[in-house]
Amino acid sequence: MLAIFKPFLIFLFFPIYLLLENFIFRKDELKRGYKIFTSLLAVFILLPIWIVIYFSAALIIAGQLHFFKEPVAIAGSGSMYPTFPKGVEKDPKVAAKEIVGEYFALPYPTGFNLFGKSFFSYQISHGDIVIFENEKVKAITNTVYGSPSGLIKRVIALPGDSIEIRDGLVILNNKTLEEPYIARARSTFGGEFLPECKKLVIPQDKLFVMGDNRTGSSDSRYDVQLIDFSDITHVIPFDNQKGKLDKNWRDSTNDLLESSKIHLDKFVYLELLNKKRVENGLKPLKYQPKLELSAKLRGEIMLRFDDFSFEASRSGYTMEKALQDVSYSNITWGEIPTQGYFEAEELIEGLFEFPEGKKFLLNPDDEEFGIAQVPGELNGCPTQVIVQHFAGYIPPNYSAKDIESWKSLLKNLQEIKAGWQNLKDLEKFYQEEKIDVDRINEIIQFRLNNVPRIISRMEANEWLTKEELDYIKQDKNLSEEQNQIADKLNKR
Repeated sequence: MLAIFKPFLIFLFFPIYLLLENFIFRKDELKRGYKIFTSLLAVFILLPIWIVIYFSAALIIAGQLHFFKEPVAIAGSGSMYPTFPKGVEKDPKVAAKEIVGEYFALPYPTGFNLFGKSFFSYQISHGDIVIFENEKVKAITNTVYGSPSGLIKRVIALPGDSIEIRDGLVILNNKTLEEPYIARARSTFGGEFLPECKKLVIPQDKLFVMGDNRTGSSDSRYDVQLIDFSDITHVIPFDNQKGKLDKNWRDSTNDLLESSKIHLDKFVYLELLNKKRVENGLKPLKYQPKLELSAKLRGEIMLRFDDFSFEASRSGYTMEKALQDVSYSNITWGEIPTQGYFEAEELIEGLFEFPEGKKFLLNPDDEEFGIAQVPGELNGCPTQVIVQHFAGYIPPNYSAKDIESWKSLLKNLQEIKAGWQNLKDLEKFYQEEKIDVDRINEIIQFRLNNVPRIISRMEANEWLTKEELDYIKQDKNLSEEQNQIADKLNKR
């Protein structure tokens, strides 16, 4: 057997074999000059070449197996703060192009598969930071940041794990997770995919990931949802983060204390919001206590019925009804409910992270604002919802054509009024057609009583009341009935 492999072994280790041949295998048979020559050849020429070739081959193989770390550029979106720094840019599309640093990560997956088994492969673990992308992520990043890209998040739950978000904390496998890497204590709240206080068991081949800046991260709680292992391109193992990326981590010892809960200063929030509005060329909002009251009423109902929809599909208690209950009215209104605990700056940054939130807060029609923090329970666990109510007045700007048509109608009614009233003086005719004569005069007078109000409201550029709008719908039928009676009486 050795004889078969001997030529191959000699070829692989020829410099070493040559030295062994000179001094061990055939030390008595070789001439002194030959030994010196071949030994020098082996040591100074063949051995260095052999080392370079084998070392290069080893590097190539290690690279193919993803054993070497690669520099990865981190954008300044701030979703992984404080582990990675925030950028100075506030616009998400600009922040996505702002590079705040380069960090080394392992390409994933590592190793190789042989006969159905993995060799030298790194196993993703809790706390690892992963960079990943898929079609859903590309669509999200294209919408938020203006171009498709991957995301960087932390692995929180692995296949088979149960995860629940409760009262600002993460419950992993029924134990409260200690998280020194997150930006704020008790700042983790549910989203559309994983609502507050709903337990989720992670399926096989799936991962649940979140950003360290929990109030400013689009992740598995929201539309990113669960990711596949095959989506991952790079990984920074948790153990490799210690001593390098943990310099800004917090002491999480007191995270479970009630004092660790975050409280919102509504006037600081309004100040920050108005600053954003002014920067975007919009008028600042005025604080309206009645809108705070309506927001509080809506928040209580949201928690009671677990219904955060604007349509109030479960509770039936809409924002419009809340406004009526606090005796407030305006032309336009809207609301943003946000579940969780936030400081003013965090709430602003979190809402501006999403295009819909930014668009809502920068609505040019809004003039007044109110906000309420409503504590309560949801699905048997304590939580809080922050409800913001906005309202504003938009002038109707009626067209000159519409105003003129109503004026023409008024003039016509005034001109024909006397002629139809005079029919009552024709005793015989009136006795025969009393019902129709009385009805047409009733219609004309009713219209004369209402049309001037419509004209006056339009000329003042004021919105019509509900009663006036109802009358406009009724006037069309009245006009048709008036014309029918007039045609009938004129044929007499």
